[in-house]
Amino acid sequence: MSTSGSQILFLGELPFWLKICQSILEAPASSFQFSRALSLTDAIRRLNGEQWHALLLDLSHPSAQELLAARKLHDGLESLPIVALLPISDPQFHEAAAQAGAASSLLLSELNVASLQHALVTAINTETLRNSSRKASPMSFPFETQSSDRLPANKLDAISHAVNNLLCVISANADIITDQLDATHSATRSLTQIKKATKNASDLIRLLKTP
Repeated sequence: MSTSGSQILFLGELPFWLKICQSILEAPASSFQFSRALSLTDAIRRLNGEQWHALLLDLSHPSAQELLAARKLHDGLESLPIVALLPISDPQFHEAAAQAGAASSLLLSELNVASLQHALVTAINTETLRNSSRKASPMSFPFETQSSDRLPANKLDAISHAVNNLLCVISANADIITDQLDATHSATRSLTQIKKATKNASDLIRLLKTP
């Protein structure tokens, strides 16, 4: 798939945006055009009103986490290619990105012109193949055709994945903050409780999906 003139929307923290800007300066002839959303509200407004070819989401940014988690519940976002930008190489960040359907991911420390373009091309091509598979599948039905009064299984899965993604990100951020604090710091106990709460919530979601 050609990426010529592809419009890319970024939502995240300043360190990632500065690296993206640097890559723009190093490759002014790039086929990608980047814009930064100032908030979750701004991102949703622009996604609804403008045409975009991919999303760059910084998983250290709460608004980007919410947008990633809501992806499968929003008609206009489900088929939009997403590159997850990871602040550190943490398994929980990788798991959250993969479960939410991010087509590729990229670490802040590895972000440069070549890696950014490669991640975007990979994401766009991967999502193109996914969309083709969805259209070709005879078992794909829109939610509106469901006659049952209960929540469709595929929508329940989407909500469960979205909540699990948020829980993974919350737990990962708690781990990061814990590592930066002294063991005697008063906030350490609260962070431990946050991690226990996210695990309990994840267990409840699994029970919800158990027949």
